[in-house]
Amino acid sequence: MLTTQDLARGVDRMAAGIAPIRDALNAADRRLGDGDTGMTIEQVVNAWDAVALETMTDMGDALVALGRQTARATGSSLGSVLAIGLGAAGRAVRGQPALDRAGMVTALAAAGEAIVTRSGASFGDKTVLDSMVQIRDGLAAAADDANLYDVTLQAAEHALDAYREREARIGRARMYGAKSVGFDDPGMLAVVLLLQAARR
Repeated sequence: MLTTQDLARGVDRMAAGIAPIRDALNAADRRLGDGDTGMTIEQVVNAWDAVALETMTDMGDALVALGRQTARATGSSLGSVLAIGLGAAGRAVRGQPALDRAGMVTALAAAGEAIVTRSGASFGDKTVLDSMVQIRDGLAAAADDANLYDVTLQAAEHALDAYREREARIGRARMYGAKSVGFDDPGMLAVVLLLQAARR
């Protein structure tokens, strides 16, 4: 089960380890973009860390609050996608004090649908959306006794590996065409690095 206290601890760990994550993401983004994804994620994580998640009792409200803070922290395209996804996920599970595997799948499905509808991104474009889909599908197929954190991280890593050899089809990276093959999408890399930090 995922609770608001779990979220709070995870965000605290992300914030504590944000410096190397920022630097790694900036380096990845210099290959396909403006070189500022790390700074964007740093702003977002610091904004999340300002939310008093440990005092909240509704997972839906907590996710919506994180989405609002994301929108306030940055106007970047990645920030907008994250804000849309978090808000939709939260609205889909409002009233639940904790999320089991089915609840996480519901939240991720709602996030993905909202992102496709509102952002212009599609599945397969080589974006953070594809990480969400892999995580959703991994959780949906997981055994009832599976460690959901391990399933989530493995799915995010699988998405990163699978899309590395594909062309980017949206955003600034699409201008690189075939030259984007062999490089990680910074948003997808951010998902992996933040999940790793959340456990530490």
